[in-house]
Amino acid sequence: MIDRVRLLIIDENPLVRRALETRLRSMPELEVLGTAGSVNEAQAALEAGAPDVVLIEPKRLNGQGITLIQALMNGPQPPLIIVLTSYHDENEEMVATQLGISCYMLKEIDSQALVDAILACRHSGNVRPI
Repeated sequence: MIDRVRLLIIDENPLVRRALETRLRSMPELEVLGTAGSVNEAQAALEAGAPDVVLIEPKRLNGQGITLIQALMNGPQPPLIIVLTSYHDENEEMVATQLGISCYMLKEIDSQALVDAILACRHSGNVRPI
């Protein structure tokens, strides 16, 4: 039996959430626990299940994306966090990295490369930015 990576997707854009969920649910190595489009939805999803990895787009989320990352990292069992973002923001990457994220990537990544990054993150706790 495959030790599947439990995953939570946090992105304000419902089309992006649905596309990521569809792409990643088809991968046997992953178990998508759910998706969230707001900080409140993310907190509820985290209470419902303990993800190994959180994919998060910190931009928007009413300006609370970085605050949510900080709260996740300060939790009792912090998940590994991968920032999956629309465009590079040097300051956002620096702050998120200082908070302890595992990876900072752009959304233009293809499905297999994203799965590879998630698996590498899970196995080593850290991967190189893509």
